[in-house]
Amino acid sequence: MLALAAWRASRCPHCGRDIAECTDPGSEGKYTAGLPHRCHATTALLIAQDQHQETPQAGALMWHVEKR
Repeated sequence: MLALAAWRASRCPHCGRDIAECTDPGSEGKYTAGLPHRCHATTALLIAQDQHQETPQAGALMWHVEKR
């Protein structure tokens, strides 16, 4: 468990890579981003949430997303 905690502490909270590498000034300009991917499960979740935003205490609703 200590090893896992140490590994997690060494990760960047944004990209998940080694924080020493991705924040190194020498790494500037060495990364490129590809095209985005869509999470279809999150898309379905957001559509359902939008349809219920007028429900009282909508933030308390719990959602389950499943693949048909």
